[in-house]
Amino acid sequence: MKTTLSKFGIMIALASLFSCSDDKPAGEVTPAEQHFTISAWAQGDDQYIASVPSIQEGSLSFLGKGIEAQGSRYLWHKQYVYQMNLPEKKFIQYEMKADGSIAEKSYILTDGVVPNYFQSLNVVDDNTLLVLGALDDNKGQAGWARIRVDNFSVIDKGTFTLPYNAATPDVTFYLGRGFVDNGKFILGGYYYNAATRAYVVDGVKALVYDFPSMGNMKVISTNATNGSVGYDYLHSVDKDEEGNHYFVVSAGKYWMGNGGKSGVVRIKKGTAEFDKDYFFDVTTPVGDEACLMGLNYVGNGIAFGTVQYESKMTSVRDRYNDIAQVVKLNLNTKTVTVMNSPLSPVGMVRSPLVFNGKYYTGISPVDKEAFIYEFDPAGGADSFKKGISLDGGGYIQVQLIAPHPTK
Repeated sequence: MKTTLSKFGIMIALASLFSCSDDKPAGEVTPAEQHFTISAWAQGDDQYIASVPSIQEGSLSFLGKGIEAQGSRYLWHKQYVYQMNLPEKKFIQYEMKADGSIAEKSYILTDGVVPNYFQSLNVVDDNTLLVLGALDDNKGQAGWARIRVDNFSVIDKGTFTLPYNAATPDVTFYLGRGFVDNGKFILGGYYYNAATRAYVVDGVKALVYDFPSMGNMKVISTNATNGSVGYDYLHSVDKDEEGNHYFVVSAGKYWMGNGGKSGVVRIKKGTAEFDKDYFFDVTTPVGDEACLMGLNYVGNGIAFGTVQYESKMTSVRDRYNDIAQVVKLNLNTKTVTVMNSPLSPVGMVRSPLVFNGKYYTGISPVDKEAFIYEFDPAGGADSFKKGISLDGGGYIQVQLIAPHPTK
C-alpha cells in the first residue's frame, strides 16, 4: 500500500509549528491549531485519509493527497484512527498529531487472531479495543481478541458462540457492534438467510456475554418492533451522560428488516436487558418508509442520525441515490425533526463526528458538490451550515471524521 503525504499536508504541519507562541496562556487553543482527519471513498476504488486545518471552512481534494487506503471498517479513538485493510488482512493504527500530520504507526495481521478479519470494532476503555471476526458461514462460531492501544498488541484472544440451528443451516447470525457495561458485553447484529436472500427478524434481538471471557451467551429480545440492531460499519450504538445505551433498530425491507418500524431501543446502565418501556418509533412520524441507519448522541437527550426513505427505493442498490436525510432525535420526548439538509446517498452515515456540542457529517448528493455539514442541536430544522467542501474526482463518500489532539 502506498503512503504518500501531500505538499499541502506538509505545509499545514509547518504552519502549525511556527504559529505557536510562548506567551500564550496554558491550555488555550486557537482554531487554526485544531486539525482533523477525514477518510473518504473517492471516484472508482480510490480511498484516502487526509488531514485538514478545519472542517468548518475551506476545501479538500483527495486526489493525490494524503494516504492511499483500502479500508472497510474505520474507528477513531483518542489520537488514533484505525482501519481494517481487507486485501492485506491488516488492522492498521494511524496516529494523529497536533501539527496536523497523520501517519501509520503500527499494524496487526488478522490471520491467526480471529477467523476472516476484524469485522466488529469496539472500544472497551481508553487503552483497550475488542475486535470480533467470523466466517460468513460461521456455523455458530466466531473469534474475539482484546487489543492494547498503547503498544498495539493482542492482549488475549479466543472463540465464542453465536446463535446457530443446524435444522436451518442457511440462516446465519452476522456480527454487529456492541459495548461493555457491568461485566457484560452486549452485541448487536442480524440474521440473514443465504438461500432466500432475506433478513430474518422476529422482534429485536441482541447477544449478551460475560466479559472478558466471552462465555455464557444469552439472547435478549424485545417485541417493540421487528428489526436488527448494531450494524457493524455504521455508528449504530451510543450512550448518554447517565451511561444508558441506545441501539439503532433498522427494520427496512432493504435494510435489516422486512419493512417494519425503525427507531431506537434502550439498555439502561448496569443492566443487560432491553428496556421494555422504551421504544422510539422514527418511521411513523417521518413517513416515506423511513429506515433509521445511524445515531450519534450529542447531549441533553439530543442525537442526530440518518434515515433512508425506502419509498424512494426499489432495491438495496438505490442507497447510492439521493434517498437519505439527516434527522434530529430527542431521545427523551421521542420527537423527530427532519432537517432541511440535502438528500444524499446513505453512505454518509458511516462515522460522523460529535465535536464541541455539534454534529458533523459528510453530505454528497449525486453529481453535486460535497461538503462536511455542521448541525446545531439547539436549533430547528434549518439549524445547519456547510463547512469544508470535498472533491473526490466525481464521487465521494465520507467514511470517518476525527479530531487531532491539540497538544
